[in-house]
Amino acid sequence: MATPRLHQLRIRQLKFVTLLASLGSLAATAEQLSMTPSAASMMLKEIEGIFGAKLFRRQGRGMALTEQGLALLPRCQTVLGEVGAMGASMEGSSQPLLRIGAFPHTTTTVLPTIVKGLIEGRPAWRIQILDDSADRLLALLLAGEIDLLLGRLPNNAAKGQSITELEQRVIYQSSLSVVASKNHPLAGRSNLSMEDLLAWPWVLPSMQSTTRVAIVDAFLKQGLTPPIPMVESPSYFYSLSLVAQSQLLTCCAHSAAMLNSNQTSILPIKIGMESTPVALVWRKNSAEAQRAIDHLDLASEAFVFSQETSP
Repeated sequence: MATPRLHQLRIRQLKFVTLLASLGSLAATAEQLSMTPSAASMMLKEIEGIFGAKLFRRQGRGMALTEQGLALLPRCQTVLGEVGAMGASMEGSSQPLLRIGAFPHTTTTVLPTIVKGLIEGRPAWRIQILDDSADRLLALLLAGEIDLLLGRLPNNAAKGQSITELEQRVIYQSSLSVVASKNHPLAGRSNLSMEDLLAWPWVLPSMQSTTRVAIVDAFLKQGLTPPIPMVESPSYFYSLSLVAQSQLLTCCAHSAAMLNSNQTSILPIKIGMESTPVALVWRKNSAEAQRAIDHLDLASEAFVFSQETSP
């Protein structure tokens, strides 16, 4: 093994290691860091040269950590978490900063209670909330750029070896509903089929959204071509607003659909999508996140949600 040249190491290179370990794909890592695939390949060679060891090996179509890489990963995550904490401590406030990546639909369920519990704590936390895709939020969590993720881990997370560095606490089970405007022709019908839904235009989130992935899977399992949205929106806030004033259909968390039920209708159809867990996820080596988790009484009635049920 060559002698490590750690004085040449940069923070961006540590982020690269954690992302590649999480995503298991050089191309996906390059996309997350706004790099070309060739630049990502060169950075990997540079990083392995600095450490004087092979950190990744090819596995199928992806990349997997070597024994040396597995040993290094927790330390990379610790350094990145500390760097993030340094930035927070320099913002001129004695209150600790907690950065939460949250799915939009959690604003209708537990996010307000969680924030209330933290800002009324002793000491009270200052809160930054970030909304992004599941993959991106997971990448930010692993890179130490957020402290907590409130939502669900993306389906491909289990394939990344860095998943072992995370803890999660499931809070409730979330289901999805199909939503239309109050005067939509489908709103007054019963015995709807999935084929009926395909006859109408849709507004849906991007393919990076867990909701969109669930919709696609549900239609494919029925042997149907998934709906191609006429409109793509960044969150259910936009989708439900558009649905309320058009003939568009959408799909969103049942809790969000219920909150907007004075303007829209939940269609009486189950399209085969199983409920999914909504959890708080954090890095095992994040002391700040662990303090916040210990402070929040997640077993209290405020956090108890029965499984959402769609029609």
